[in-house]
Amino acid sequence: MDLPKEHKLNNKLHKGVTICGQGPAIVLLHSSLSSSNQWQNLVNKLKNNFTCINFDLLGYGAAEQVVDKENFSFMVEVKRIYKVLAQVIPDRKYHLVGHSCGGAIALKMAVESPDNLLSLSLFEPVAFHLLADKQVFNFADEIAVLDDKQATETFVDYWNGAGYFRSLPEKLQQMMSKNIDKVKLDFKGIFSENYQLTKLKRINVPALALYGKGSPIVSQALSKKIISHLTLVESEQINAGHMAPLSHPELVEPLIEQFIRSI
Repeated sequence: MDLPKEHKLNNKLHKGVTICGQGPAIVLLHSSLSSSNQWQNLVNKLKNNFTCINFDLLGYGAAEQVVDKENFSFMVEVKRIYKVLAQVIPDRKYHLVGHSCGGAIALKMAVESPDNLLSLSLFEPVAFHLLADKQVFNFADEIAVLDDKQATETFVDYWNGAGYFRSLPEKLQQMMSKNIDKVKLDFKGIFSENYQLTKLKRINVPALALYGKGSPIVSQALSKKIISHLTLVESEQINAGHMAPLSHPELVEPLIEQFIRSI
């Protein structure tokens, strides 16, 4: 049996993009200091009925590194994503899933091209430019001046709780520290955006917005603001933190799977 056309294109795609399954397309975007692996279990549940296009964001997993750091913005990520989609699912709409930084990129895509979507699923998109809160700007500035290991520890503990980074195996600490430069660029991408909350009204497809009970207050507040400006939205607070798609996938993945199957 011949493979679907989209799978035949797989070897022509950018590094760090994996495709499997058949049916309506789902695009999945992960968080900072993570990779497409975080969605692999969800992909396995959906691939019998959907074409899953799972991205490593630039600088993570098997993806290319950012070349022009001075001029980096989320548009660099988005152009790469659109280039892949033009090869794999030309002129087809898709479900879009994103967590944290991947959620912020997904939200940008949804605001700018809502007609491309079938649905939008978000877990705490860190689109902090939407908040008039200097706390996150100060946090990004703090990360920027620390050495790699200190910056990684500060970043990881912010989202997971004090002492979490030091509890990890040394090999994992080292691996995460090697990617901290991209985290700094992710903050640059976040603050390069300038669309406002009112633009979320343009998203005219069903949306699922999840956030963690144990997440930082500023991240919960942002999620609630986003939810209040989406038109067709379901929302739920998860009994976990910001990294719940990684730490508590059993709470997050069934909700996303059920939501997408219901569209």
